[in-house]
Amino acid sequence: MRFIILLCSLFVFTSVYAADEENTPPVAIYYKLNPQFVVNLQGNKHYLRTTIELQLENKDLKSVVEEHDAVLRHTLIFLLSENHAEDMRKIQGREELRLTAIKELNKALKKYAKKTGIVNVFFTTFVYK
Repeated sequence: MRFIILLCSLFVFTSVYAADEENTPPVAIYYKLNPQFVVNLQGNKHYLRTTIELQLENKDLKSVVEEHDAVLRHTLIFLLSENHAEDMRKIQGREELRLTAIKELNKALKKYAKKTGIVNVFFTTFVYK
């Protein structure tokens, strides 16, 4: 009888432990691009100053991103400077910029490092004039 109770307890605790592991969110890996970006926007005398952090798929990608920091910054400078101040006023414009940045950064990484894995782009400061 003790054996059956012990065996049932083992199944209950094992399933509770497994359920806890499944509900644990993945560890977020962030990489802050320094220094912040300051670019001229399209139009007459407008600029954007922003700080950007990348969310990476895994820890291994962090060293790849560090190695190709110049390529990623170059890509972002060209992407950011293609915009108009009017586009930055709207949340939809900033969201489109964010989604395009993810796509373009992964494309640049694929070209130069043969890898992708930038999951998200976060603007941690965002000032335009």
